Amino acid sequence: MDNIPKTALRRRAFLRGAASAAVGSVISMPWVKTASAQEFAGKVLRVLTWSDPTGQAAVRNILRPFEAETGAKVIPDLTGTTSDMIAKIRASASRPQYDLVILGGYGAATLGEANLLEKPDWAQIPNSRSLLPQYRSGADGYGVGYFLWTDGILYNTNVYGRAPTSYQALWTEESKGGVILVPPQSGGAMELVIAAAKVAGGDANNPDAGFALLAKLKDRILTITNNPARVAELFRTNSGRLAAPYSPLLYTQYIPDPQYNMSGTYDIAEGFFVDLQLMVSPRGAPGDRAAIHALMNKALAPEVQGKMAEDVWYGPTNAQAVLSEKARAIPYIASPDLIAKRAITLDAKFLASVRDDWVRRYAQAVGG
Repeated sequence: MDNIPKTALRRRAFLRGAASAAVGSVISMPWVKTASAQEFAGKVLRVLTWSDPTGQAAVRNILRPFEAETGAKVIPDLTGTTSDMIAKIRASASRPQYDLVILGGYGAATLGEANLLEKPDWAQIPNSRSLLPQYRSGADGYGVGYFLWTDGILYNTNVYGRAPTSYQALWTEESKGGVILVPPQSGGAMELVIAAAKVAGGDANNPDAGFALLAKLKDRILTITNNPARVAELFRTNSGRLAAPYSPLLYTQYIPDPQYNMSGTYDIAEGFFVDLQLMVSPRGAPGDRAAIHALMNKALAPEVQGKMAEDVWYGPTNAQAVLSEKARAIPYIASPDLIAKRAITLDAKFLASVRDDWVRRYAQAVGG
């Protein structure tokens, strides 16, 4: 397992330690208390999260079942981005409106630094005991690990009979002329520098050989883009052969459709990159604290984590997440075992210190 220093970071943007073996499951612990039927009847909770399919899946798999099980009323506010959520919490700081916010690590860290969050009472979140330790919390203890945003390799199923197992595939004959890369300013570019360095025998602290290897991609590149629709179309026409590093989570409307000839994988020798998403509670939240913690606990239940992983391809933080046999066979759904074996979380402070240099050198190496 790789152990690069870690910090929770911006979702779907700049950055994305491997997890160690999980602690024992709480399922078999009879003394663990969970929310009971009608326990929170009459209680109202307001939840802020994304409006994309991940937020819609949270409503379907977490919020509505919690209402049915406990009698609480949960009012979701689905918004566009983590930045929008930061703005809403800041604007309502003098009179808090939300009880639970599900957002990217960058947003949680920003709100925590502004003293706008309450730290969780872990004793009221028993399912947290079975989280992969590195992903249990974030944002200096203000955030509860929710799911992992994941970046891996996209590949053309007409070119590859099975998923590539290394970033070395970027330099093989099969991918020549059909390589799709991320732009220099993207977080994925920083990830690719590290992946290339590892292929060349280096690492994040010794990237020179990686940059030299990246320069050898110039005559192999089809395009440099972060546009999912464009990437998918290139795969559909069989022009695109291999794209890295990209998140299959952004291609949920394309990968299941056979006409796009597209699949993704995380079982990569050099590892795949993850960004921890968090649940936080604003300071002075108006809702019942026990109900808030019970809702967090619901989100971490093994069955719920499994449903969310299958619905939106999130990487579960719970080592006991229950994935169906079908889901475990899908290479673009990261299982707890694969996360423990291959996941890499990057150090925000380190990458911030080298970012300008790496962006410049990446652009020189591959263009864009």
